[in-house]
Amino acid sequence: MFRGGSLTSLLKKWWLPLLFCVVLPTAVAGSVIQRHSQFSPIDEGAHFDYVERLYSHGIPVLGDRLLPSSLKEIACRGTALPRSVAPPCDSSSFTGKGFAGKGHQYEAQQPPLYYAVAAPIAKVVEKVVGLGPVGSARIVGVLLLIAGLLLSWHVAMMMKISRLTSLAGIAVMGLSPGVVYYSAMVTNDSAGILCGALVCYVAALTHTKQRPYVKHAIAVGVVCALTKGFTVVPAVIFGGAFILVSLHHSGGFSVLKSKQSLQQWWLSASAKTYARTGLALILSSVIVTALWTTYVGMSASILPSTLPTFTVLRSDNTTLWSLLQQGTNMFNPLTGGFHPFTLWNYEAFKLLNSVAICAVIAGCSAGIFAAKRQWWSVLGPLALAGMYVGGLVEVAGFWRMYHIISPTESRFALSMVPVLVLILCAGIQRATAQKVFALGAFAFSAMSVWMIIQTPLV
Repeated sequence: MFRGGSLTSLLKKWWLPLLFCVVLPTAVAGSVIQRHSQFSPIDEGAHFDYVERLYSHGIPVLGDRLLPSSLKEIACRGTALPRSVAPPCDSSSFTGKGFAGKGHQYEAQQPPLYYAVAAPIAKVVEKVVGLGPVGSARIVGVLLLIAGLLLSWHVAMMMKISRLTSLAGIAVMGLSPGVVYYSAMVTNDSAGILCGALVCYVAALTHTKQRPYVKHAIAVGVVCALTKGFTVVPAVIFGGAFILVSLHHSGGFSVLKSKQSLQQWWLSASAKTYARTGLALILSSVIVTALWTTYVGMSASILPSTLPTFTVLRSDNTTLWSLLQQGTNMFNPLTGGFHPFTLWNYEAFKLLNSVAICAVIAGCSAGIFAAKRQWWSVLGPLALAGMYVGGLVEVAGFWRMYHIISPTESRFALSMVPVLVLILCAGIQRATAQKVFALGAFAFSAMSVWMIIQTPLV
């Protein structure tokens, strides 16, 4: 039982984190769910079908068609895309005929974890709140966002980052247009913030406790890999950073020159703490991703490259320079990618977009110029490099599976948002700079919220 004094102390300590991690994100994302009834053009209909069918029809495979009930939802709700194709809502039956992409379940290549979690939660929400199947499934994204924000706050406190800058960073993370939109729709992108926060948590445990967390790292790596392919990027980046830190503590890359020195390094305290945890993060996430990709290819009943859904993405105007530019799209998961909020004021959106890009790049690259090596100064440049390479890997993956050159989507980097925010907040050391950052971050968040709630209904 809480005593009056301890309860008051707890409220004083947690009311601001709860405001920025729970209350405000729930209100803003809930407003988006209520105001935007149509399916998002970012494949929300196919993701919703995956949630609906998983426990009744099993994991879908490429070649399956959307369920008639899902097709009816798409026809009756509509899709927020100009010239979207669908039969009338009062049709007697619904098949793939008359729908865009001929009704193929083209998201069957997605790993099943998000959908396995979303389906039962959505059913409970539907019975308790009565939002209907789509609205209830969207609520799952809000719950995942709250969990990711709370865990990110906990990590910031573990790493002894300033409370003021941490609150400001959490506000930006939870209220930016990109994060809000993808947390308010049915998609495995909505789990990105939580996946990134889980990786940060394992890394923070390892660093602060100075002991290996191999089992935790394996579990988090598997969770990331079974949520979405790109969510393994923070696991690989942290894993690589841990291995580099361990090598640095043991004399650098020279330990790799002989078998004896390598064995000595592997048995050292640094390797046991950092390298083994880092290697567990990398191997678990990469191996499970590879296994899932192999399964998708073997189980498909049609060639992925023949899916009509992706025909519109084919282009002959691809150059080497345009391909190299694709990786930079990953640097802006906060405001980049599709979302409808630019309809309110495109000039205001461009300002937010520019500020977000500059903050991410400047905050992560600042560590290069730091006189004293700290965790954020090492991780920042590695995060930028890893995100860029991840964007190029994404392009290569689309080409390998679908034979198309598709622009990289900044929403795939949502799992990097907790990493980027923690790096940015930790790197601001002086009290004056922290106050200036907090003022700018809260202004950014307020403008984001205003832009979101002023967007016309669709």
